[in-house]
Amino acid sequence: MIDLGTILGGAEGSVPEARGKIRRLLQDLTSDPMLATRIAAVTSELFRAANRIEQVGRIDVHLSLDGTEPEFVLDLVGVGGRMDHSVAEAFFDAVHIVRVDGEPSVRMSLHLPHIEAQARQSHRQRELRDAVEEKGRDALMRELTVKNQELQESFDNLRRTTTAKERMESELNIGRDIQMSMLPLKFPPFPHRNEFTVFATLEPAREVGGDFYDFFLIDEDRFCFCVGDVSGKGVPAALFMAVTKTLIKSRATNDFSPASILTHVNDEISENNDSAMFVTLWLGILDVTTGELSYCNAGHNPPYLRRASGEVVRLAIRHGPVVGAVDGLVYGEDAESLQSGDFLFVYTDGVTEAMDPAGALYEEDRLVRVLEARAYGSVEELVAASTEDVWKFQAEAEQADDVTVLAVQFTGREGGAAGMHVLELEVGNRYEEIERVNRSFDEFASAYGMPEKVRRSMKLVFDDLLNNVISYAYKDEAEHLIEVRVELSPDRLAVRISDDGHPFNPFGRSSPDTALELEEREIGGLGIHLVQNLMDEASYTRRTDRNVVVLVKYLSHEGGANEPTEEQT
Repeated sequence: MIDLGTILGGAEGSVPEARGKIRRLLQDLTSDPMLATRIAAVTSELFRAANRIEQVGRIDVHLSLDGTEPEFVLDLVGVGGRMDHSVAEAFFDAVHIVRVDGEPSVRMSLHLPHIEAQARQSHRQRELRDAVEEKGRDALMRELTVKNQELQESFDNLRRTTTAKERMESELNIGRDIQMSMLPLKFPPFPHRNEFTVFATLEPAREVGGDFYDFFLIDEDRFCFCVGDVSGKGVPAALFMAVTKTLIKSRATNDFSPASILTHVNDEISENNDSAMFVTLWLGILDVTTGELSYCNAGHNPPYLRRASGEVVRLAIRHGPVVGAVDGLVYGEDAESLQSGDFLFVYTDGVTEAMDPAGALYEEDRLVRVLEARAYGSVEELVAASTEDVWKFQAEAEQADDVTVLAVQFTGREGGAAGMHVLELEVGNRYEEIERVNRSFDEFASAYGMPEKVRRSMKLVFDDLLNNVISYAYKDEAEHLIEVRVELSPDRLAVRISDDGHPFNPFGRSSPDTALELEEREIGGLGIHLVQNLMDEASYTRRTDRNVVVLVKYLSHEGGANEPTEEQT
């Protein structure tokens, strides 16, 4: 095992510096920018989690040449058993607990084929060790501060200047930590969904903390995603970003119009905005069944649509100014129809305004050439190609702004909307209506060849959830309507149950401990536990004045669903 050195965090180092070192090391070793970006992102997230546990976080970096193929090894020292490191298992080939300097530590190993010959050269090992031990700007600033403190009587003015600068640096670091902690970093985020894929990256600059991206499923068919750039830097920008991101997600649960969402967010942010901050925003909602994309651009860089044919289209329309500057604005929106294989590429101005050592800008023309250069097999490949071209252009020049890129590829549900079958029912809040739901569902399932195992499971699910609603959702004796919608496609079954009862999340309580004896268990909860085990996905949302439960069962391993036979029709 070759020791390449130690990367410090917490009070002794910087998470962004650690992320940059890991990315540069892996890219140098493998020439694979996508792998380097992924491992650097997840390592920095684990490092940040470790810093929250320990005053000082530390990663020991090794290169192992003892096995059948070389391994890149990271030891997260002193946190073994004290933090959740399950996210690392999705990215590293092996993750386990070891003892380092007598402390339980997390060891993460990554196989790196084709590097053994060069890795055995002593001068190559010195180069790698120097890259790990190279002092970053923070370390140099700390040394300068110590020297200033030793000479404080002679250089009192210089000491005060340095102290002010340290306060600013601290605020910027906190802002970057807030910024990065709120981003979704787990990819793929929806491993069971094959209608679309998404990938994003954010590389913060030293003195800017305002970029962000977000994405989430509004319901089983609508995928919302956005990219933004907040004015300012440090903690104020990070907090402004957090508020904006929260407002968007909250509004989108009940509002499927990008224009309406940003109009609402602008009204909320503009009110009492004494700091005069603002944010550029691009927000889209994609129907993953049909490929219909509705979007709104509030003062943001126009994104690009790369068709499966190779054609690149600039979505140039802006629907209003930046969010937060003027209250009372009403934003517009537009729509595009995505076909299977189309990519949508959204970015911030840190891409096009990146500068080379001579001060020339990267600009959109070069970005378009990257998008047109070749066919891309995945969103990860497209994001990696675009960002690496920015770093190549920038060379040794200092990064002037955050660089954020998000890409979505639409692949479409098998058979599309035409291949989907729908059952919609409205039933009263009476127990006898449960039998009507099960009878209608049985006829629907039989007509379209749903596997018998799934049919039996769904009857149990309807029994439990509808009993729950009828028994607990209403505090009066009035008649209420419960809406049931079933969508069946070749690869999945989706069920939505909606009621106007008082707010109640059936999945909110912890699952019962089935290992206990019956008399030792807490009463209740077994039915919901059964539902969650029968379904692949089960979620609850409160939308305006309705409870909405969404259930999904994937049919690929159950034999799928078929078109009705002539006898069945």
